[in-house]
Amino acid sequence: MKLHHNIYARRLGALALLLCLSCMTAHGAGRRVARIPFEINEGGHIFLRVRVGGSGPLLFGLDSGAEGTLISTEQATALKLKLEGETQAAGGGEGTVAFSASRNVRLGLAEAAVTLPEVGVVPLKIPSPIAGESVAGILGYDLISRFVVEIDYAAQVINLYEPAGYRYRGRGEAIPIRMLDNNPYIPVTVKLPGMAPFRTMFVLDSGANTDLFFFAPFVKRHRLLSSQQETTEASAVGLGGASRIRIGSATSVRVGRTLIPNPVVHFSQATRGDDASNIGAGFVGGKLLRRFSIVIFDQKRRRLILEHGQASGAVL
Repeated sequence: MKLHHNIYARRLGALALLLCLSCMTAHGAGRRVARIPFEINEGGHIFLRVRVGGSGPLLFGLDSGAEGTLISTEQATALKLKLEGETQAAGGGEGTVAFSASRNVRLGLAEAAVTLPEVGVVPLKIPSPIAGESVAGILGYDLISRFVVEIDYAAQVINLYEPAGYRYRGRGEAIPIRMLDNNPYIPVTVKLPGMAPFRTMFVLDSGANTDLFFFAPFVKRHRLLSSQQETTEASAVGLGGASRIRIGSATSVRVGRTLIPNPVVHFSQATRGDDASNIGAGFVGGKLLRRFSIVIFDQKRRRLILEHGQASGAVL
């Protein structure tokens, strides 16, 4: 009886594998391992359901700008995760937060399951898109890089593909990704008021609620806050608390062949934390990425694919 059960299970598994191998969308073909609906806030930050170990579905943000996946201290305590090595860590704010690690954490994303060797545990305070429900964690680039991640903003669905055998079938543009300090960077051309256009590298940060963000040293070094740049003072809140910024706009931003006029730009005034980084110019945020209908992270091939319903070279 047990033998027959195993044979039957193997046949079912083979059938499921054949069905998965034939899975494709209008954009990509390959073995799709999960199809995940998501919520999105006004700033372009994506939130989806994740199971941690044997938990029920919890709300996680998708953040390509985070090197590693994080779980809130409150949620880790509720799940009784074993924590190791408490220390202090910096983030987007100018302060620090208590940081611990939990080993070999199993995450379930719809049909897919992944065990991460290490997940960070920190006090998270991220505004939730769903009233009465807190954000339990952040899915970082350590998880994103394991798959081909196809974000369909129009359908509000994420498709996860196995990288091996994936083929892109759409008409979008592939932008090369360069890895620096464990972060994904792409080239972007920026035109600010009163300045000549310049091209530099920006982190891909789907968790940032802006179009474009400049780190403080880059702002100072290149004198981006010129007399022709009208800005308002504000504060940005991230891991480690708040930091000072000035909010303005660019004349345009070009990503590949796509021109984006008048995007919102944040100019950091931070003296400590990640926003005071000397690596790169800053980051491209989720608000800019959501201007495209399809965004595909393909880490295996070091490319970002951007697709929209207009002709290539269109203005968004």
